[in-house]
Amino acid sequence: MGKMLQSINPSSIPAAIDASMITYKSFLCTSSHGQLHQEPNLLWTESGLVNAVLYTNLQQDTLPSTIERIRNHFAQCNHGFQWHLGPSSRPKNFGDILLTHGLRHDEDEPGMAVDLQILNEDIPLNSNITILPVTDHALLEQWIRVWLFPVPEEIVRTCIASYTRVPLGLASPLQFYLGLLDGKPVATVCVFYDGNVAAIHYVVTLPEVRQQGIGGAMTIMAARAARSKGYRVAVLTASPFGINIYRRLGFREYCTFSTYEWSPEEKQL
Repeated sequence: MGKMLQSINPSSIPAAIDASMITYKSFLCTSSHGQLHQEPNLLWTESGLVNAVLYTNLQQDTLPSTIERIRNHFAQCNHGFQWHLGPSSRPKNFGDILLTHGLRHDEDEPGMAVDLQILNEDIPLNSNITILPVTDHALLEQWIRVWLFPVPEEIVRTCIASYTRVPLGLASPLQFYLGLLDGKPVATVCVFYDGNVAAIHYVVTLPEVRQQGIGGAMTIMAARAARSKGYRVAVLTASPFGINIYRRLGFREYCTFSTYEWSPEEKQL
């Protein structure tokens, strides 16, 4: 655990956001009984929840052979994986090299942060939403089903089985919240506390109830929860669906996270 940030320094906040994302994915891997591969200048995970390269700090000449090795490992296991490029990744901008080795570009998302003392809470919100902390596995299953919708049932059940190993309760650094509208689960959010910043993840609203102030309500609740724990800075990565809400709340963009992925269907003959 680090020391809680007390302010946002534009030159150093990208590294703090990146470190939080890496720690979060590592936590999901180890808590679900996966394997965390810690190599010199490379960190990658293998689990039911996260198959991904989280951190890369390699020389240009060693990068191609490393990509081949990781890709071949997952190909032999018949599992897909992701390669995350954050502001701490080295060498810079090696996405083209990943593409030439059979991965495909999935998405780019801005890394954002806000000082929780100046969070703008004066935005239109849905007053009919009830937000519950997820304290047992029955609620966790509902949370997962909303988060993953409309993913096929087989994948949902696999994810539920892996998440049952993730600790719940106040002592856990990962806190889940489920949003109910008229008693029906419709929204999710979770907050990961790394001792440095509070990271808000998986702000998801079911398609039929979007544009009703629910995502904003879930995000503000998560930010308030972090503030109540003494955190000063909240961070997140923003999807196109949520970025305008986050901007209205006071989040600002400081860096970019790129994700590349490979699936067994893309095996090269």
